[in-house]
Amino acid sequence: MAVSPAQRRYYDPEKYRIILFDQRGCGQSKPNCADDITATWNNTTSHLLKDMETIREKLGVKRWVVTGGSWGTTVALLYAIRNAAVVEAIILRGVFLARQQDIDWLFNPNTGASQIFPEYYAKFVQGVPTESTAEILEHYQEKLMGDNDFEQLAAAKKFGAWEAKMVQLNYHLDHYKGSHRELLTMAILYSHYFTNHSFIYESEILSEISAIKAIPGYIIHGRNDVVCKPEGAYTLSTAWPASILEMVPAAGHASSEPGIIDGLVRASKKVADFINEKKK
Repeated sequence: MAVSPAQRRYYDPEKYRIILFDQRGCGQSKPNCADDITATWNNTTSHLLKDMETIREKLGVKRWVVTGGSWGTTVALLYAIRNAAVVEAIILRGVFLARQQDIDWLFNPNTGASQIFPEYYAKFVQGVPTESTAEILEHYQEKLMGDNDFEQLAAAKKFGAWEAKMVQLNYHLDHYKGSHRELLTMAILYSHYFTNHSFIYESEILSEISAIKAIPGYIIHGRNDVVCKPEGAYTLSTAWPASILEMVPAAGHASSEPGIIDGLVRASKKVADFINEKKK
């Protein structure tokens, strides 16, 4: 998704060359989904991974530390699996493995987040067929990809509010706090990827995790993360011998949680120290 300058704060600029980029179809990427629905064409996970390699080669980076949060962990892990030779280390926040169970956790009426925040979920699915995760996502995708601007924005607001209300542990937003343009982009891309199973096969990350078995990694995950369930972070850590998992107490999903910030800063320092030690 789109990046923010605030995401640089986890990394010491004296130790890191910090590279931020907007995902294809959002932020400063062109075309943007909010302006042109054709931005979802040629927009798959494989395209995102190729974009990362293009950026690395264009900037003349031989090896780098790959990091991401939430959906960004999915992309970071898949990139590292396919390009292990150029990855020094991996830092993850709020693991999302993009398995069907992870998508069901977010959207299914009978399991996961809907059982923890039933009153918020009721608003999310008001007027929406709720027989299955697929039916819910297809409904939203139809509205978000349609040519009725009023229905499109209304669907985007409901979609954004569902995550916004549960993303932080102690403070629940009434609505997605970005602009309408950012809201549309986020909702369109989420529905585009999730209705297509993130353009990967089931449990692809765990099935191919051996490709990064020797790459050091830090996994920072909120103990009370309702958006991305902690089980995913634990399962990843058990399958990835070189990783270190930190379950942050009293923290949810947001990168702005104090405990998450602390964990990410410490992880980035440890990785920088590790790389400098390797060079000696």
